[in-house]
Amino acid sequence: MINLNELTVERFAKVFDMAILAPNTQEAAIRAGARQAREYNLAAFYTTPCWTKVVAEELAGSDVLVGVGIGFPYGTPTTAIKMAEIDDAIANGAQTLDIMINVGALKDGNLDLMRAEIGGLAEKAKAKGLLCKVILEVAFLTDEEIATATKICCECGIDYVKTATGSQGLPDAHHVEVIRANLSGHTKIKVSGVPRTFVLAACLHMLEMGVELIGTRSACKIVDMYKAYLEEKAAK
Repeated sequence: MINLNELTVERFAKVFDMAILAPNTQEAAIRAGARQAREYNLAAFYTTPCWTKVVAEELAGSDVLVGVGIGFPYGTPTTAIKMAEIDDAIANGAQTLDIMINVGALKDGNLDLMRAEIGGLAEKAKAKGLLCKVILEVAFLTDEEIATATKICCECGIDYVKTATGSQGLPDAHHVEVIRANLSGHTKIKVSGVPRTFVLAACLHMLEMGVELIGTRSACKIVDMYKAYLEEKAAK
């Protein structure tokens, strides 16, 4: 758990995965975003699979991870297609992978499919020493379904359970509490799918709740806000 009393600007920057995922995004914006993530030394920079090689080129030599969304944003490709996306992303330089679950399968109680996709991601990622994260899209789920999915993620050795894609309903503190209550092993929480108006106070509150990663396109802006906050605090 992150100690807020010892949270430097540099460590705070590593709380953030930045993402540019809009379907109308062009290469210049992807390169600019990757360079910005590198400048701020964030945790990772995420795109959809077609940009993986571009991002890997921009982030080469840095410790900002190349992130890729798998089955993004709806999670409805077949399991075989999702596994092929993972293989392709890894071949193109991905270092951290976020897979969107099949929400309908979870709600139908098709846990075999859930385990096949989540377990497949974990197996492929771990074989290459990569991080793996699972997106739940919590706005569609009951507390029981969130708990079930979280437990499967933990059983499979997933690194992070992630709240949402941002393309549907937004997550809230209650969703985070349900995930946290069902964690085991080394699996942690990533909050994502938050509004672009997400501000510093909300981020700090999430960290107090035990969140370890936050995904937002506004990452650099929030890091600047935190730096200004610490400077103001030191000046008093």
